[in-house]
Amino acid sequence: MSRVAVLGCLLVVAVLSPAALAYDEAEYLKAAERVLCDCGCHPQSVAACACGRAAELREEMRAMVAGGMSGDEVIASYVAKHGEKILIAPDAEGFNLVAWLGPLAMLLIGIVAIVLLVRRWSPKKGGVAGEVSRPELSPDDPYVSKLRRELEDMQ
Repeated sequence: MSRVAVLGCLLVVAVLSPAALAYDEAEYLKAAERVLCDCGCHPQSVAACACGRAAELREEMRAMVAGGMSGDEVIASYVAKHGEKILIAPDAEGFNLVAWLGPLAMLLIGIVAIVLLVRRWSPKKGGVAGEVSRPELSPDDPYVSKLRRELEDMQ
């Protein structure tokens, strides 16, 4: 047999050996589901993306886990290389809390503003919406007496 064939057989055996395939699936999935695929297409996790770059990243992550790294260590290595933008969602600590609590705070501020506006625009207590107040008329007002005469003349 030629040397190339022997090397090829050894390579196949080394790649397909149980030791090479032995990795913790849970740790791999922990990393693959939290890390964003950097392919540039629709932003998805490495586990969900179907592009070729995601396949490369999945194999790289499997190798890291098979090498003894935990899922958190794999994530930390990607964050060290690419920054926190590589994560699907930022960690809820430090300044990243703004990303988690900011929308909630703005929603609460909006609700309070709407309630205050509705209270300001609503009629005062004792009044009924749509009711028109009438001025008090005195019987000795010359316009009232003239109006009564004209109404009597019309009948």
